[in-house]
Amino acid sequence: MKARHLATLTLATIILLSIAACSLPGVPTTDPLKGTSWRLVMLGAGGLIPGTQITATFKDGQVSGRACNSYGGSYTVSGDKLTIRELYQMEMACVEPHGIMEQERRYLETLGMAKTIRLSGGQLQIFASGGETLTFVPAS
Repeated sequence: MKARHLATLTLATIILLSIAACSLPGVPTTDPLKGTSWRLVMLGAGGLIPGTQITATFKDGQVSGRACNSYGGSYTVSGDKLTIRELYQMEMACVEPHGIMEQERRYLETLGMAKTIRLSGGQLQIFASGGETLTFVPAS
């Protein structure tokens, strides 16, 4: 009786391990953004306003950075899927250069609609549901 019980238990364990191994094929279990810092070089199809800089740092499930104001939020990565939640920003007016507040608004809206990422050629691209793309290079 014990041998039959042990065989059943062994078979059940093998089946469960097989299901677990096949449930997420090709999805990495690590966060490729964790501990990285980036500088935005393209907002959609265009560059940034001269004299401005937008940054993003990913650490411990939090994204933070600076556009005109400081911002932050939480993020999760699953494979190439990126979700940004609880995005917030400090609310100070930036008057120069002209258009900086609109640039910040557009950036944060796009970041908040993030759907997928691509890391390639030393760049990070974030693709948003609205069709916009954010392109970053490593922060120096």
